[in-house]
Amino acid sequence: MSCCGGKREALAQRRPYVVTASPTPVAVTRPRTPVLFKGIGKYLVTGPHSREVYSFSADEPEQMVDARDAAVLIRSGLFRGKL
Repeated sequence: MSCCGGKREALAQRRPYVVTASPTPVAVTRPRTPVLFKGIGKYLVTGPHSREVYSFSADEPEQMVDARDAAVLIRSGLFRGKL
C-alpha cells in the first residue's frame, strides 16, 4: 500500500466545516459638524476627505458632515458653519 492512499482516504472522510458570517463590523465614526448651504436649488457634493456624498437643497440646507470635510466646504463660499 502506498503512502498516498491513506491520505486520500483521510481527505475523503473529512467533514466540511461551516463558516459563519462575522458580526457586523463596527463603523468608525468621525466627529461631525453641522454645515448650512447658502445656495439655491439642489447641490450634491463629495466630501474631499471622507468621500461621502452630501445632498443639500433649499428644503434641507443643513447637513451633519464629517468635520474634516466641513472646513473645505466652508472655504468654498457655498456653505457656512452653524453658529
